[in-house]
Amino acid sequence: MLMESARHPKISELPLADRDDRHADREAAGRELAVLLQLYRGGRAIVLALPPGGVAAGGTLARALRLPLDVLIAREFVIQPYPASVAGALSEGGGLCVNAALLRLPGVPLAGLWSEARRARQEIEWLVATYRHGRRLPPLSRRPVILVDDGLSNGLLQLAALAALRHYHPQRCIIATPYGTPSALRRVARMADELVTLTHVEDQRQDASTHWQHTLDDDEAAALLHDLRLSQSAISEEQPGTAESLR
Repeated sequence: MLMESARHPKISELPLADRDDRHADREAAGRELAVLLQLYRGGRAIVLALPPGGVAAGGTLARALRLPLDVLIAREFVIQPYPASVAGALSEGGGLCVNAALLRLPGVPLAGLWSEARRARQEIEWLVATYRHGRRLPPLSRRPVILVDDGLSNGLLQLAALAALRHYHPQRCIIATPYGTPSALRRVARMADELVTLTHVEDQRQDASTHWQHTLDDDEAAALLHDLRLSQSAISEEQPGTAESLR
């Protein structure tokens, strides 16, 4: 297992080609992460973004590394009487991660936890249709998978995604994220084959909605994914052999 960290120029100092102010900061972070992942450039790896926020960072990372891009859908869920704390996370493909510390608190109903997990599964099914329109995940077996999100606040979402990915037997699972809390980074590093991050934040309450200038919703991220994949397809047709098929 390898955990890497590096200091690079401030995001605001990086050149932003085709700048879109709604997600320019995430795109710049994706380019920074790509610098740390040059080993995978043009190889058999695939980039899977965790939407919505991971799509912008994952898109520029995939383009910089000349790798195909897709998404893996995962969602967190909460339960009463502790709605401010994440109770767990669920991923398509059957990945589940539960906040064990929360279960030890008084008044936490197990029935309520499983009820919310089922609700999250229904949301994931809807989101899979929104993002992939019936398209299955591409083949992941025996190839590196770079899982990209726009931040790592508690790590439950990434752990659920990693648990799902193991079912597909990838060669290795690499987590790439612009930032994370130290405890979450340690937690995820124990499960990933490689963790690449740009910096860490001390505030355990910090999430993507407070870290970035703009939030991304699922409709915007799905449209962005569509545009990114069209762009990759065009490049593949112009330069055969430089990128894998996006089927």
